[in-house]
Amino acid sequence: MTPEYLEYPTNLVRTEAYHHTLESYRAKLNTRGVFHPTYRSLGFIELYENGNAFHKLRSPDAVDQLSSYIDEEDGAPLWRMVFLQSKSARGALGCSKDQLLLLLTYYQVMPYFLDFVLTFCTREQPLAHAAFRYEDYLEENSSEFAIPQLRRSGVQIQHAFNLLSVERAGDSIEKNQWPLRQVALYYSFDVSNGRSLWIILKGNKIMATRILSATEHQRRLKATAITNPETSFIAALEVHMIMIDWCSENWAEYIEHVEEVVNTNSIEGKTAPVDEVTRPAEIETAHTQRNTNTFGSKSQPTDIFNSTKRWTLRQSSSNLFKSIRRFSGLESRLPPNDEENTAEKGVEDTPELQDEEYEEDRDKLSDLEKEFSFQKYQNMSQLSVELEKSLAVLEQNKGVLGAIEEHYRSVIESYGLTTYMKKGLYDSDLAAFFAKIRSTKRELDIHYRRIQTLSQALENEKTMFTTLLQYKSEKVSEYFASSAKISSDRMEDIAVRTEQETLSMHVITIFTLIFLPGTFIATLFSSGVFHWDDDGSLGSDWVIRKGALKLFFSVSIPMMAIILISWSLLFVYMRRKRQQRMQKPLLPLAEGRSSMDEEGNL
Repeated sequence: MTPEYLEYPTNLVRTEAYHHTLESYRAKLNTRGVFHPTYRSLGFIELYENGNAFHKLRSPDAVDQLSSYIDEEDGAPLWRMVFLQSKSARGALGCSKDQLLLLLTYYQVMPYFLDFVLTFCTREQPLAHAAFRYEDYLEENSSEFAIPQLRRSGVQIQHAFNLLSVERAGDSIEKNQWPLRQVALYYSFDVSNGRSLWIILKGNKIMATRILSATEHQRRLKATAITNPETSFIAALEVHMIMIDWCSENWAEYIEHVEEVVNTNSIEGKTAPVDEVTRPAEIETAHTQRNTNTFGSKSQPTDIFNSTKRWTLRQSSSNLFKSIRRFSGLESRLPPNDEENTAEKGVEDTPELQDEEYEEDRDKLSDLEKEFSFQKYQNMSQLSVELEKSLAVLEQNKGVLGAIEEHYRSVIESYGLTTYMKKGLYDSDLAAFFAKIRSTKRELDIHYRRIQTLSQALENEKTMFTTLLQYKSEKVSEYFASSAKISSDRMEDIAVRTEQETLSMHVITIFTLIFLPGTFIATLFSSGVFHWDDDGSLGSDWVIRKGALKLFFSVSIPMMAIILISWSLLFVYMRRKRQQRMQKPLLPLAEGRSSMDEEGNL
């Protein structure tokens, strides 16, 4: 038979929630990731009537042992504080589902507390939502649900809320050193006898440690000071203030951390020498062949090209051919290009000296790109998102504090409190509690405005960042446009030279065609095929030596055929190879189109 407590929250005797809401909560309790399968951290701090001290206890792991532990037939404690911890800030609760349902059913905890319980689960991002829920029974007929054997009068205050804050990460290697954290609380107070139940959820032990310390040092929270409903109510306000303090205490340090990050980026953006590093000389340095070497290192010329003799020979040959070209009228009168200027400088500008000068220059444009990388812009955007989330959290915290104040102002005017408690005994403490809430809200307002200013500064810095990158891109584009114009002029110069050289080749070809027949005839006549007189005269008829003529054609014609066939084969081979090389990039595209056609047909 299924235990009755597993039906929670549909098994509640008294609740204002609709039945479909209870069924929804029950379904959500079956969600994976809410309860840790092995980790257990369920602790108690208790105070019995006429006790001299709070007792710190740890609950057994088994649900049966927990059931026997919380059984109050032998005497219910005046205060029972249950601390339920998760293994990590974004981890599942350190208890089993059966343990939690048993605890909530036994104390008839309002179902709205599950709104906060379900947020303690395995999650990727920290929670950024705070709220306040209550379900009080302070009317005249509330005592109809009294359970005398458990010392429950039925007249009770019960509410639950959570607050958010930032806490420094325990590990220095974590990316976010100030993540969001939450604490959730359920509080039930029996107005008739002052019995209190607390259920506090936190991802670490900080709240349990602070409350336990307060029971030893705070006057109103000491065990000997809690003797009646009024003093129990006053002590409960102290516990509330411990949590209220926590929600505002770390924001100042967090904001200083963010200010340092934003100011550092702002100084870098405002003092970056953009005009200096986007000069044409710096852009040329950044995009030179040495900087774009595939292997990431500067390409070094081999020793043979560094040889002074080879350089001198090459310079001499270049000067000789240049003089001949100018003398012949084939040299263009356009200004010489950079390579010729470099050759005319002399031996002083050797490659070794150029390398040394290059080593001394800094690639300032590359440094600028590293300093203002896209990854850095992404980090700034992520920080901007975190600031916006922090603003939302501060607003929600103020909303929860306002709801707590409003709730207690209505409670002190209710029938239950005015009937069962003496008002004059807690008025000053309640006024101090309200003052504490207002003071904390003012602190949160200050933090809110500081974060707003930081967020605006960060947006300005992001604008500066994008403007800087756009300006750099425009300058680089201008440089390459200018380089393209220069290259175009050089190509025009090359085209003129090529046209002149082509004309020269045509002249040579014409003269070759003119003299080639005569050369062939002269070679043939001197080959011995034709017989002449011994003195070289033509005193007699010339005689053709048929054997010699046959031998001449037997050798010449096959050689001509071999040369023509070899040239034809080589020409066909090279043409096919070139065609294949040109068609290769198009094959994947053609295959992709064919596959798309097939899918379309299907």
